[in-house]
Amino acid sequence: MINPSQSRIGAFLNSDKKIIRGVEKENLRSNAKGEISNKGFPESLGSHHFNKFVTLDYSEPHLELVTPTFDNNHELFEFLQQLHSYVEKRLDGDILWNYSMPPVFNKELITLPDAGITNKSKLAFLYRLGLRNRYGDKMQSTAGIHFNISFSETFIKNIGIGKNEFYLGIARNFMRLFPLALRLTGSSPVTHCSFLKGRDLHVEKLGDENCYLPKSTSLRVSRLGYYSEEQDKNFITFNNLNEYLEILSRYMNTPNEKFSHISSTSEKYEQVNNGTIQMESELYNHIRPKAKQTNLRQYLQLQESGIDYLEVRSIDLNPFSEIGITQNDLLFWETFIFYCAVCDSPPISSTEIESIKENIRRASEVGQECNLINSFDGENAEIDIKELTSNFLNSLRASLKDVSNEDSYDQMFEEFENRNNLPISTQIIESTLKNGNIISFIKEHSQHVSLKNNQELYKLFEEEKASSINNFQAHLSSDELEFDEFIKKFREETK
Repeated sequence: MINPSQSRIGAFLNSDKKIIRGVEKENLRSNAKGEISNKGFPESLGSHHFNKFVTLDYSEPHLELVTPTFDNNHELFEFLQQLHSYVEKRLDGDILWNYSMPPVFNKELITLPDAGITNKSKLAFLYRLGLRNRYGDKMQSTAGIHFNISFSETFIKNIGIGKNEFYLGIARNFMRLFPLALRLTGSSPVTHCSFLKGRDLHVEKLGDENCYLPKSTSLRVSRLGYYSEEQDKNFITFNNLNEYLEILSRYMNTPNEKFSHISSTSEKYEQVNNGTIQMESELYNHIRPKAKQTNLRQYLQLQESGIDYLEVRSIDLNPFSEIGITQNDLLFWETFIFYCAVCDSPPISSTEIESIKENIRRASEVGQECNLINSFDGENAEIDIKELTSNFLNSLRASLKDVSNEDSYDQMFEEFENRNNLPISTQIIESTLKNGNIISFIKEHSQHVSLKNNQELYKLFEEEKASSINNFQAHLSSDELEFDEFIKKFREETK
């Protein structure tokens, strides 16, 4: 087990203790029958191109809700609750599907957002088209939550290392410990069989309409879900930023044989390029170092100013919460990343790479009952995942006692210790059996949120809707370059 460093805990105690966090939450839209919605982005939410709180991820039915950043967990949760409630009241009878695997899947209903007329919107369309041609609509139609987090400069300074090494150290520890988080938060062990139709996968039937892996925690994180075999071949160690950027550049600029048959020329654009990834956002790591948003793309901004925060990407929607995530879930991810920050983090060795990959595979596909490989100390011992998770929670609780007296953490730990004994994934399988199928179960847990409006936030959402429409109109004729020149310049930026 990775153990906290007392010097790092002391560095936090002697800092301003500020932690900044934000959330991006995806939901597919479903009709009342539990089928993917055939409706476009609601006009009542403004323009998805410019609304900073509500946008589209992959397709028209694939909504993404985005919060600002907060230094207070409770304020973040309230904002997300209010935003979720605001959006679902404007869906014209549809619901926000409260599960990471899609409802009854129909490829004909997966419509890509229109290309628009600006170069930026055309690029976004081409990127989505490339995803469709590379991976298919099914993989892109899973949904999840991204948790963004950063720490104060005084904390990093007190440790005595640069911010790049600080955040990359967290990322390394995250990869080591992520399998334990999957046991506690993985919430997608079952899917409607329509999702797997035509795919050669070793799943079992659960009733007439459901397919599952009996001991799975998260199909979405597994090789059956949001997964790229091409990227998995070259594991990113997060050992230094230059290496990370070099891998990004190579991925984007070196033709990948698997994708070379898809046209990327001006004669017929079907993808942005024929590299392993088309652009930075196609990198499917479970955690990603990020730079603050500027006019520069992520690669160039990371190159220029370094890492400003981390994006935790592989969080399943929790169907037992009416908005897909609970206050305790947010607390857990915050404390999980904090733990990764206060533990020393040596470089990931070539031998450790394989055990990390195998542990994530086991935790996602059989994490309700399996062993993990404890390779951190070089022993490669096989240890029961439940035992490891229990030890981890105890260590996490002990580290927090040194820095916080909040009762909310005790409540969170009590819940998560119960989850270790009875994982959410197990409860979902049991509920599926009780309801007859996964669709009926999730429909019951995707009902409208009963919440009193926060008038201040409601006004903010309305103002953003109006602003997004105005911005869309203002950008209709703002481009100076032809698209061919624009995309040529875009490709050259990372070489």
